[in-house]
Amino acid sequence: MKLPGNVAARAIAAFAVAGTVTGAAASPASAAAGTLTVCSQGSYSSYVTFVARGVATATVDPGGCADFAGFTGDEAEPIEVYGISGSAAFRVAEGGYRGSQGGKVVTYGKPGDAWAVTPDVGENADSDDDS
Repeated sequence: MKLPGNVAARAIAAFAVAGTVTGAAASPASAAAGTLTVCSQGSYSSYVTFVARGVATATVDPGGCADFAGFTGDEAEPIEVYGISGSAAFRVAEGGYRGSQGGKVVTYGKPGDAWAVTPDVGENADSDDDS
């Protein structure tokens, strides 16, 4: 899915409302409640959008991890994982997040052959996207 060039910029701006980066590097352990850890282990930068909230994390560069705090809540909610190649964003995966558990997203591969591991929220979180 190719998105307009300003999507990543809007996602980063929206993130400022939702949470803060709590560290440039994160251990492989699970994130704390209210925190989403994003690790870009592929050859591209990545970020996560919270579909229902209309916000996203900042972009994490290849090889890096970052913790994003302030994403609380007891209900499972849909998330979408995106990668960035050059200036174009592309969809990597969708999944779920439950703020009371926290979670971790890890992206792998390269553009055109990208995948991600998303948190296990114990039930499916419905996405508004049918693609």
